[in-house]
Amino acid sequence: MPLTEEQVRQLAALSGLEIAPGHLPGVIRNLEVLQQQIALLFADPVDPVIEPAAVYRP
Repeated sequence: MPLTEEQVRQLAALSGLEIAPGHLPGVIRNLEVLQQQIALLFADPVDPVIEPAAVYRP
């Protein structure tokens, strides 16, 4: 779910932080990546029957 600038400003205010306007797009992108990583953490576990990927050897 994409975050809006207003949501990030509210989160920053709740945390007692100030975010410079020039840094806001980067903060939003980093929070979106964090949301994706959290979703992976809480996703269903991988089936143990699934074979692992091939080994990469350069």
